[in-house]
Amino acid sequence: MHRFSTKAVVEGALLSAITIILSLFSMYVPALGIFLDLVLPVPVIILGMRQGLRITVLSVLVTGLVTAMFSGPLKALAVMLGFGLIGIGMGWALRKNYPPFRVFGVGAVASLASNVALFLISLMIMGINPFLQEIAAYKEGLSAAADLYNRMGVDPETVKTVVGMYEKMLDLMPLLIPAILVLASITSAFLSYQISRVVLRRLGYKIEDFPPFWQWRLPVFTVFLLLLGQLAVLLEAYWPVGILKQLGLNLQMIFTFAFFVQGLSILSFYLGRYNVAKPVRALIVLFVFTNPFFAQLIFLAGMVDTVFNFRGL
Repeated sequence: MHRFSTKAVVEGALLSAITIILSLFSMYVPALGIFLDLVLPVPVIILGMRQGLRITVLSVLVTGLVTAMFSGPLKALAVMLGFGLIGIGMGWALRKNYPPFRVFGVGAVASLASNVALFLISLMIMGINPFLQEIAAYKEGLSAAADLYNRMGVDPETVKTVVGMYEKMLDLMPLLIPAILVLASITSAFLSYQISRVVLRRLGYKIEDFPPFWQWRLPVFTVFLLLLGQLAVLLEAYWPVGILKQLGLNLQMIFTFAFFVQGLSILSFYLGRYNVAKPVRALIVLFVFTNPFFAQLIFLAGMVDTVFNFRGL
């Protein structure tokens, strides 16, 4: 029988208690829910880094049992899957001294597995598709916004055109569920790593950071994956097998996001190279995020940079 040291048990119990408190706050204080969901894996990651896999898994199970006493077994399962897998995976990878991108990869895969599992549980056990519920809520919001603008005297045809455009976008959202899950998992793993790194460095651990943002660059083959997505959407019109359009749209969404981030990396490189003042940098980035035309330019720059490497000119 494996025996745990007293220090490991105490630390596991303490971090389990912290996780339970955070998860209860996340459930009962909606205003803090999104922030706490990002923080929840951190105690598990720290425990895995310091004490190893066995005590971490035991701590997650104890957290689930206590949560079940307050909120029921389904909620406990959701909490354990929501933070447990990513915390266990990234803690194990950090303890193995893996480099940052490998730790991030382990966390992203674990987060994706937990997101898919939670989606299937919601769909098969509870009979609820959370994405369709969100889409329905957005459509209701669009109707309310259209009524408000009509009462304010805005041209009804303009309102109808804009609302119709957004409704078409929302109609595509069910096809994009895989891409949404992938991007959510990537974002969650990245933020969990960054927060855990800060905490662990304060505890005396030397945890590597990612390379500087201005150095980030995707491999060349990612351009072909984006083009493959566009080709799949076009082929759907000539070979309607039902899945080509969905595959293409998901590839386009994932790599459009990736190339947009790379475009921001190029922007960061040149802003730093020419010593642009920080307030001006903030205004430029804000302008990019609020102006669709310049956002498209940033995306295109990121895609072309993958092949030609603007930063090497």
